[in-house]
Amino acid sequence: MLNVGLIGNTEILEPFVKSFRENKNINVIGKTSVGATAQMNSFHFSIPEFNRVELIERADLIIMDNSPLMPFKVLTEIVKKSKHVFMAGYLDLTIDECTQIVKLTNESGSVVQVSNPLFFKPAIQWLNNNILSPVYVDILDFTKINNNENLLYPIILMLIELTGISPKKVGAVTFNSNTNQSDFTNVRLEFGDASVVNISYGSLESLEEFKIRVFSRNQFINMNFTRDTSICNNIPIDLSAYSNSNEFDYFIETIQNKTKKKSCIEDYLIAMNLVQKINKKITQFFAQ
Repeated sequence: MLNVGLIGNTEILEPFVKSFRENKNINVIGKTSVGATAQMNSFHFSIPEFNRVELIERADLIIMDNSPLMPFKVLTEIVKKSKHVFMAGYLDLTIDECTQIVKLTNESGSVVQVSNPLFFKPAIQWLNNNILSPVYVDILDFTKINNNENLLYPIILMLIELTGISPKKVGAVTFNSNTNQSDFTNVRLEFGDASVVNISYGSLESLEEFKIRVFSRNQFINMNFTRDTSICNNIPIDLSAYSNSNEFDYFIETIQNKTKKKSCIEDYLIAMNLVQKINKKITQFFAQ
């Protein structure tokens, strides 16, 4: 039985908790809340409240989002106690702080997994198992997410197995239109094996869609996540063998069976460095 503690806004963490409450090996022991309301009939109210130090001491693993102040301090406290962490949000860490957390996890044996919802979708799992490099990947995401930096993390982490997340060359361009309150950003990633990832995202008036197109040897794949359709060479892809895996279940399996870590803090550090390069390219574009 693994004892689970929650740190952060429990209204944000609620979907994660509901997804594993039926797991007999999981016991939610308490929470340290940030920014949630305490209504009598709410999820927040139904879980005992502890101070952070006591909760970390009692729990085997912690689920936390990006709500707490000083996330580096909180994460350091958890990892130094050799407790495991599931990051439900992309924590506001500096690259130096994340590097220190990676070092601490290696010393303590803690597993820190970062939320990577797109990676565990059946369509992405199919890609990871059926596409050979080099590949050309074209990602179009206009789902009206305001924080573009946070949008990049799930897209970049999604690519861990398909192309990797350490490109040799990074390019970026962005446009903003005040007349129709829209924005467009394009990021191009070029890898050592000749693979290319082209990411276009932003907010365009009357457009809301998320698509991925992949070109590989004798394969043309078109995946429309907005319409939930996937085709390869104009033939529908059979995704029945690929269930919509629960990323938290994978986290538990990693801890209990010591299986290969995916979307871990080491990957997040690589993604942070890549996002920094992309933002630098965008800043240089504005300066021109």
